[in-house]
Amino acid sequence: MSKPFTDIDGQALEALIARVTEAKENTLALSEQDSQLLLDALLTLASMQDRLTHHNVTIHKLRKLLGIEKSSEKQSDVTPKKQKPAKPQKPGNKRQTSASSDKGFTPVKPTVVIHPLTTISKGDNCPECLTGKVYKTEPGSFLRITGHSPFTPEQHVMERVRCNTCGAYFTAELPPDVLQEGPGTRKYGYSACALMAIYKYFAGLPFYRQSSIQKLLGVKISASTVFDQIELVCNAIYPVFHHLLNLSADAVHYAIDDTTHRILDAKPIEKKIRNSDKTQLRSGVYTSGVIATTKNNQHIVLFETNIGHAGEFIDSILQNRSQSSAQPIIMSDALASNRPTVRETMGSLCNSHARRQFVDVINHFPEEVEHILTRYGEIWSHEHHVEEQQLSVAKRLEYHQTHSLPVMAEIKLWGETHLANETIEENSGLGKAIKYFIKHYAGLSLFCSVPGAKIDNNGIEAMLKIVVRDRKNAMFHKTLLGATIGDVITSMIATGMEAGVNVMDYFTLLQREQAQAKAHPEKYLPWNYQENS
Repeated sequence: MSKPFTDIDGQALEALIARVTEAKENTLALSEQDSQLLLDALLTLASMQDRLTHHNVTIHKLRKLLGIEKSSEKQSDVTPKKQKPAKPQKPGNKRQTSASSDKGFTPVKPTVVIHPLTTISKGDNCPECLTGKVYKTEPGSFLRITGHSPFTPEQHVMERVRCNTCGAYFTAELPPDVLQEGPGTRKYGYSACALMAIYKYFAGLPFYRQSSIQKLLGVKISASTVFDQIELVCNAIYPVFHHLLNLSADAVHYAIDDTTHRILDAKPIEKKIRNSDKTQLRSGVYTSGVIATTKNNQHIVLFETNIGHAGEFIDSILQNRSQSSAQPIIMSDALASNRPTVRETMGSLCNSHARRQFVDVINHFPEEVEHILTRYGEIWSHEHHVEEQQLSVAKRLEYHQTHSLPVMAEIKLWGETHLANETIEENSGLGKAIKYFIKHYAGLSLFCSVPGAKIDNNGIEAMLKIVVRDRKNAMFHKTLLGATIGDVITSMIATGMEAGVNVMDYFTLLQREQAQAKAHPEKYLPWNYQENS
């Protein structure tokens, strides 16, 4: 596992040096924050020295890791700008960019407010010419979006009467629209709780930040209250999440990856080494992500945060796989920790990772790398064409075999020829990138030989950014229980996005019909959910 790289600006560094100097001169103890900064700095230095000593990092990659250079891998950003002739647009082949950007977007219908005309009525004399009569025509209209506090307090006062003989009370019943938000004993409505969960696990607003924002807007809610209400949301949606977890066991395609995380109360544990009877002490906390694609092309997004890697998460999913199900396709990078061990699978490797090997050495081999990036770019162009034409799985495979496989074979042959002729040093940065491509060629080109295999792992990497956003804002989970609550809610949010539902309305419905969802979770899957309008 690589050590962290700490980003600290010059002003903050000078302030830290001043505090350390003052502590040294006065024999004082450093604060916990300053001690952590120094520890992170030492880990960064050690990691840099280790990588430079073993020659496994280029200057380009080191500058990206240290935040000196932007991490974009677009060919237009890493190669010199060249004026390219504009390609003629083919009729009916215009790329639909708005469709992908609107994925998971469900527009909210505006509330229609009618303003009647009171100064003049149909059939009256015209006040301008005094001779004609006015008649109804197309009304004027404009759209206005207003702002208000996300959580609006409503005080419901119910009239009551009491019998002067028996003392019985009779209270006015709440209208249906009020009961839609929960029973009269519930302070925070279902929609408010759903919004708290989305703010935390999608927008990355920690509990304390939601509390401070609401205090600023005049509706005070404590951070602990936000957590309590989010826990209620988790309890309501968990039966559906658990059903999705079971469904994912028989998926036909999996995309897996993980990212580092932190649980304060997590202690090192002894875990069994995969494919071995031995155990080892493990302490690294990761959030593993999986996109499971079902036979009906429905995408189930799942997250798990614990001391473990993505390979262990996919193992726990595949353990429940039906024996009659065919071998699934597993899309991942080439790390051994991502390979499943409990079932036979077809390993598909990410071409974005292979391409990145070349991007990292472009400063030393600009001409050679630009050639590879240009050829590699054709493969993604073919994939875009497949998506635009909405080709079937069989037609997609046939198209890639015709157009993409020759490009992949050409890149492989190009690399083998240069290594054989020693025109590229085998141990150079470019040589290692070529060897990576050749070594993993079967997995990288699987999309040209197996129906349904993906070209890259960008889908799950994009989903993991939801987790990264929360991690950057909240920095950690306190307990494993808190991490599990976050995994359940984030998984349901991401799966709902993939299904294109309004997640807030979906969470509100799951809370309102919690008993029914627990009894029949299959009826409340995101793609079976129908918004009540």
